[in-house]
Amino acid sequence: MQWMAFVFPVLYAVFLWWFTTGLIIVVYDRSRWLTQLCYAGMTVGMMLAVLAFVATRNMTDMNAILIALTCGVVIWGWQVAGYYLNFVTGESADMTDDNQLSLRHRFWLALNSGIYHELMALVFAIGMIILTWSSPNKWGMWVYVALWLMHASAKLNVFFGVRNFHIEFLPQHLHHIERLLEHRQYNAFFPFSVVVASSVVLVLFFRAVYPPIVETQSAGYLAIATLIALGILEHLLLVLPVPSTLYGWGMRALPKTPDKQGDTTHKVDVVSQSVKGQIP
Repeated sequence: MQWMAFVFPVLYAVFLWWFTTGLIIVVYDRSRWLTQLCYAGMTVGMMLAVLAFVATRNMTDMNAILIALTCGVVIWGWQVAGYYLNFVTGESADMTDDNQLSLRHRFWLALNSGIYHELMALVFAIGMIILTWSSPNKWGMWVYVALWLMHASAKLNVFFGVRNFHIEFLPQHLHHIERLLEHRQYNAFFPFSVVVASSVVLVLFFRAVYPPIVETQSAGYLAIATLIALGILEHLLLVLPVPSTLYGWGMRALPKTPDKQGDTTHKVDVVSQSVKGQIP
């Protein structure tokens, strides 16, 4: 296996992850007109990605594999954008006296706040599985499913409680869920989620490098392993006492928010962080 055949899929996956996540984050809390325009552009991109995903499902050359991988990331990115940009979320719930709510009730309220997003993600996953059921090029579907599961794992960890989750890094329409989350340094679900994801990465990496294997198949395994590994890194950033950003773009001051006396707080300069641990 040539050196570039090993490195390129990894670098390409990193670029896709960084670019799509940063593209969503940079739109946070902008004007509604700009947000709608950006989401409309993302929707067009998603539709093109679906067409390309279907067109390449029976192709197995390297270009088709890379296109399918890209389509999976773009389709998932559109799903996440709908949630974080407040286009596809869920139902509002009465959270008065939420401190008295049971774990099950808090979980239901948190799930219900993004239930339309979760259902749409599930429908797309089922649709992609059906479309590629008997097709040789399933890489776009596997990328989508991997990103979906890592995002769900990160959200569960945030719900159960992590050290580095800061609600101010999320858009304003999601700030209400803070009252439903645990606030702790660590949770029991975290090691389980990281160990399972790490095991999958090792298996995929082994499949990618263990001969004999077709180069195009190796590229697919490496790309998915890289994306899951980046998801693991985002998980670790939720609990480790380290800076919580991987992005060099999307820097801006948070908008002013009123305090309890009706005054406004000072603006705080922040660097937007990844959310799949929070975003995918």
